[in-house]
Amino acid sequence: MKKILGIIIGIACVVIGIFILISYSKDQKVQTAETTATIIRVDSELETDTDGFETRHYYPVVEYTVDGQRYETRLPNGDTTDSTEYKEGQTVTIQYNPDNPNELSKKGNKGGLIGGIFFIVAGLVMAVASVIGKM
Repeated sequence: MKKILGIIIGIACVVIGIFILISYSKDQKVQTAETTATIIRVDSELETDTDGFETRHYYPVVEYTVDGQRYETRLPNGDTTDSTEYKEGQTVTIQYNPDNPNELSKKGNKGGLIGGIFFIVAGLVMAVASVIGKM
């Protein structure tokens, strides 16, 4: 039973990793334009995990202009636990979808690529270890 559960979890991780990579790839294909955004504020939220451990997360809110229209939004995948990483007035280069400038990401953000690969590798290791009896 333990072996089957390990294989199922491993396969699930591989599937999740594939979906993450597909999403990352789609973003890279449509977010072809870039501009400079200015951090206008940094929101913070206190999050508590199931063990009661509290962590403060910081979310940069950026402002940018495309074709004369002003946009304001949280920087996707920009959250951090380091309060010094982003400062009001700081500029960042963003990539956005010219057909929908609300779709954006920080230029050079490889989180989706790294996350997808991590899930695939971890899933494969877990599945193989379960098959050969190491789990």
